Amino acid sequence: MWTIRTRTGSQMPTHTIDRPDQRITRGAIGTPPPRGNAQKPARSIVGGLPNAPSGGPRVRKPHPGPLSHLDFIAFLAVNIVVIGGMWLRHGGLGQIADPGGQFIAAGQLAALYGTFAVLVQIALISRAPWLERRYGMDELNYLHRWTGFFAATLLVAHAGLTTWGYADSNGVDIIGQTWDFIAHWPDVLAAIVGLVLFLAVAVTSMKAARRALDYETWWFIHLYAYLAVIISFAHQIAVGPDFTSDRPARIYWAALYGLTAVLVLGFRWLTPLVNAFRYRLRVAEVVRHSPDVVSVVLRGHRLDRMKVESGQFFLLRFLTRDRWWKAHPISVSAAPDGRSLRFTIKALGDDTTALQFVRPGTRVMAEGPYGTFTAARARSRRLVLIGGGIGITPLRAMYEDLDRRPGDVDLLYRARSRDQAILADELAQISRQRGFGLHFSFSRPDGRRRRSNPFNPAHLKRLIPDIAQRDVYICGPSALVSAATNGLRKAGVPRHQIHAERFGY
Repeated sequence: MWTIRTRTGSQMPTHTIDRPDQRITRGAIGTPPPRGNAQKPARSIVGGLPNAPSGGPRVRKPHPGPLSHLDFIAFLAVNIVVIGGMWLRHGGLGQIADPGGQFIAAGQLAALYGTFAVLVQIALISRAPWLERRYGMDELNYLHRWTGFFAATLLVAHAGLTTWGYADSNGVDIIGQTWDFIAHWPDVLAAIVGLVLFLAVAVTSMKAARRALDYETWWFIHLYAYLAVIISFAHQIAVGPDFTSDRPARIYWAALYGLTAVLVLGFRWLTPLVNAFRYRLRVAEVVRHSPDVVSVVLRGHRLDRMKVESGQFFLLRFLTRDRWWKAHPISVSAAPDGRSLRFTIKALGDDTTALQFVRPGTRVMAEGPYGTFTAARARSRRLVLIGGGIGITPLRAMYEDLDRRPGDVDLLYRARSRDQAILADELAQISRQRGFGLHFSFSRPDGRRRRSNPFNPAHLKRLIPDIAQRDVYICGPSALVSAATNGLRKAGVPRHQIHAERFGY
């Protein structure tokens, strides 16, 4: 539990931890909680921490972009109307009176909207800056996942309704009609293969499947979605009644596919390659904080032109023989200074363990920066930062970089134990120099799990009495984010003042 400590009138930072006998005294402010393994603290990577808020930006800040929420909604609405009109123009309603016609008509409409949903789904994760800066990667991934489930439902409905309708019209059973499609209709077999691929992608996107699969397997399965899209295009142009005899409709449909392809190729492939040559990033330094945590410092060319903010992350590819094809989402863990970028990595699996031993001089391709988990979203000057585990890294960068007065910021750090409090020494130094509050809570301070809720609303309000008027940033595992969000809502914090980023895929 968070220990309550009354602030003094001297703008002295507050440090609290979860047991009264571990409280840091006033004379020890700025000293991190003692660690079980008394290792020499890692030296600062960024050449010293600020003594006061910076007078201005040290790097170019990203512009939110011209796209508004209404623009995106309008784009979707216009296309939904056009697609519906196209279906009506080609006799969609006229088929209803025929035997099986109502099923055939509904199946055709499901195919059109299902395919459009697939294209929207892919565009959402194209990393187009207009979308990413407006919604952020977390929100786009969420929309991508649920749009995919919706698209898969429509495509399955298309297959079932169309087969049922033609079977009724031809006076045969479902199996016979399916065989007739495969034997006599062009590209139907390929379309069935494409549907199976879509369903495989949809199934592996479910939470239970994601838990059971490692990231690489999940990623490879999702690559088949692109093959399924290509197959579906060929099938629709070959046999789709909306396209076989209507050239403007074919051009419109091809334009939707082409726009999606341009977004994916341009922002997922071409932009990272261009930036790799522009910034020429290399590993400059690797500093070990503990047996399973390192900070990797990258330097390159004209990094002051890279539009990055504290709280954002990059997809990093370390260009070695066995790792060049893997992109790792890693948050910036120190305030960008225009000369270097620092990333702190904890060994949580095979890939992050291997990154603990990356060598200085290794070339790096960085996609990004991504994310809207930045101070620019705050509506209040007074903030609360809540982090847990390796999720403390973007908050550490924000904590250093925030242009706030002493007493305006409190950081709540949840960790298993004192040994697991990553970057605690740096946080304590920033707290001392900036006059920000710093609070620790350990779930296993003595090696045994403590069954307590550090985000109890009553405790949160005692710790930070004005918490309901503050913006709150939460970063960490899903369980921590959910628990903190629940406690904050019960403590009176409005939903729009809670900004969260979950670590996971």
